[in-house]
Amino acid sequence: MLITNNGGYMVLQEDLKKLFHQLHKEEMAQIELGGSNITVRMMDQASTFSLSTPVYLGGNFIPKSVRHCVSQKAPFAQVGAIKTHLTLDEPNFKVWLGYLGSLDHMNGERFKELLEEFTWLAGEWRHYLDEHGKQDLIHVRQP
Repeated sequence: MLITNNGGYMVLQEDLKKLFHQLHKEEMAQIELGGSNITVRMMDQASTFSLSTPVYLGGNFIPKSVRHCVSQKAPFAQVGAIKTHLTLDEPNFKVWLGYLGSLDHMNGERFKELLEEFTWLAGEWRHYLDEHGKQDLIHVRQP
């Protein structure tokens, strides 16, 4: 089930209820937020969860400059920002942003803030990787 939110990065209470309801029925749900299709998975008997979203779609390959960025620290990282990681998906030519967290001391408001920050980071990574990917393009003149 995909829950869509057309209101930008702000998670609405209604969206959270739908997401939690879906996670109660299954161990995975998706929410579209701020242009990111975020997958939420419950793990370890619902004691931990993960968030993931694609931040680079390479078509037929992942450029060298994008690969280099994946191994670097984000230039837009904020103090106190959530700890995310990037993963290369070689067979599908994608780069994924991921987050792994504990449900201890997690409530609806904290989860909402986490989703909003994750969505913001995904947008920043998407822009950053796209800009670097363009550097590897070879421009061919047409006669």
